[in-house]
Amino acid sequence: MRTVLSALSVLLAVVLTAAAVPSLWIERNVVNEDGFVRLLAPLNRDADFQAALGKSLTATAVSASGVPAPLRPAATELAEKTLEGLTSDPAFPSAWESTLRESHRLNFSPATASTSAFTLELRPLADVVLDRLGAGLGVGFSDAPSITVPVGNAQQRAALTFAQDAAALALPLSAGAVLALLLGLLFARRRGTALAWAGGGLLVVAGLLGAGTFLMASVAGSQGSQGSVAGVFAQRAGQLLADAFGPWIVGVAAVGAVFLVVGLVLGARQRRRPAPQ
Repeated sequence: MRTVLSALSVLLAVVLTAAAVPSLWIERNVVNEDGFVRLLAPLNRDADFQAALGKSLTATAVSASGVPAPLRPAATELAEKTLEGLTSDPAFPSAWESTLRESHRLNFSPATASTSAFTLELRPLADVVLDRLGAGLGVGFSDAPSITVPVGNAQQRAALTFAQDAAALALPLSAGAVLALLLGLLFARRRGTALAWAGGGLLVVAGLLGAGTFLMASVAGSQGSQGSVAGVFAQRAGQLLADAFGPWIVGVAAVGAVFLVVGLVLGARQRRRPAPQ
């Protein structure tokens, strides 16, 4: 009976770990606003994304600026030129951070979240474009209106909502995994064997998480129209998520390997121990 309870507890610990690790990562790096900003901050140095962003902002900013019709061709040409140096503008880093923060609030607030797609709010970047455009034309423009770009589809939006709900269970899942492992070792007649099985299970979990991450990045890489803001954002964001989650997978594999080796060593010692007379 103890062996059965130990095996079930170890299996439960492995299953809970498989759910707890991605949930905890999502809670810290996606649902948390600061983590979200840190995760996607490197996009402000991505040449392909900036090129796609520039094309979108040029047309949108000029049309939203209220430039008189006779000046629009000149404004469009000037906007295209000014956007070439947009990323070197001193206001760009803070505008990109504001873009990420406003996008996060837009998507993770129940009152404003879209049910059909993830939405990028580009208004802060459009403000920088209008400031540069106004300086070039010698006129002043009012603040840009809300400029949103949908990314992905309804199924992916539903998956994001599910991930957000799962993130709320990150700490209970983590605590449950630790408790189940401790119970598994407590019930085990041969604790070394139980620990080795737990380590093997964690290695399997690491492999599954790695495969899932690769699949997610591949799916994200095929999203959207080639060269569009939505498409390039989905591609780059998917790769950033995969790269950021990679160390967590390595951590799970490392813990699993340690458990496996220690368990095998303890098991071997227990088997060599002479039986009591």
